[in-house]
Amino acid sequence: MVTFSGLRELRERLLGFRPETVAELTGLGRARLEAIERGEAPSVYELERLADAYGVDPDILWDEPIVVPAGHGVQALASLEEFQELGDMTRARVVRAANAARDLVVLRRRLGVESGSLPALRAPDHRAEPYRQGADLAHQLRQKLGLGAAPIESMRDLVAAKLGAVAVLAADLGRASRLAGLGFADTTRGPTVVLNRFGKNENAAVRRVSLAHELCHLFADRTGEPLASISGYLSEKGLEREQRANSFAVRFLCPEAVVRGLRTVREEDAMRVLMDEYKLPYQATRLYLRNEASIVLPEAEPGKLPDPLLEGRETLPAVFDFPLAEVPLERRGVLAELAVRAWCRGLIPRDACARYLGVTPGHPIERVADFFDEEPTSESIAG
Repeated sequence: MVTFSGLRELRERLLGFRPETVAELTGLGRARLEAIERGEAPSVYELERLADAYGVDPDILWDEPIVVPAGHGVQALASLEEFQELGDMTRARVVRAANAARDLVVLRRRLGVESGSLPALRAPDHRAEPYRQGADLAHQLRQKLGLGAAPIESMRDLVAAKLGAVAVLAADLGRASRLAGLGFADTTRGPTVVLNRFGKNENAAVRRVSLAHELCHLFADRTGEPLASISGYLSEKGLEREQRANSFAVRFLCPEAVVRGLRTVREEDAMRVLMDEYKLPYQATRLYLRNEASIVLPEAEPGKLPDPLLEGRETLPAVFDFPLAEVPLERRGVLAELAVRAWCRGLIPRDACARYLGVTPGHPIERVADFFDEEPTSESIAG
């Protein structure tokens, strides 16, 4: 566990937020935030807003000193060098995504939804180079899932059908951000992958790599301690775990044997196999062919029209076609479906459902229920 003397130390030491950032995130205003941090008693609503901003449960904030229990994922998140390098508002987006991952687990438990477990893979040999570790893990998982050397038509559908323990959420982590994905697995979250739906991930082929990359973190980096990962598309950062996950991602999507079999073909034909058949993005294709087949492609990506079929296969359902625009991206899809299901079945009140959706009870959440073919009872609506 980690102990903080009060709310100011929690803000400064845990997540490194500036007071103006928290004032904006919570809507409390800077003067009121500073008053609370000096010791003025906050309201229940104010503590709930602060808890959301800091990614912790409101109950934790009632006591002084404030104790964040061992195994809490926000500690793992805040300790990452990658997190510390982000600007305040991007950190806030990451925390909001982590909150959604936590709430998803709560709703699954409330509804009695069994998520299963991940297939057991042999731990990577840390004496080997990181790229070899990733290659071995990719080979193991392909074998476990019975994929052979066939292309994966949709990473989205593969995870849903064969890796049901993994929840996949979308989020707006910034259009100019290098952030591609997040991974969580701790006592209150996960295993969960959150994909930035903007930036380079707007390319569906890149999004496939990002999802595979985060899967590697879930398989390789869970050691009994809380797991949090922050990844950029093909970012190296000199970190062994990132190099391993990059290697895993491209080799899971396209086995090494396929690439090695291309050593004698023309460069453009090899490129077409990886990009058109196995749906790898160009930069991943270029690095993979160079490293495994000694084929050198130009640095500049050739002009290529977006693939609408691939976009359809790799877009998470109920995200961009969602009926209530005020609901944040990370709370659409599966989280929203579980929230309205719990509400319609009388397991949570209307205000709790709205909170899970990230809106107020005055919003027409009935439209969300109708979207997912759930019908609230008169008691649900009144509550």
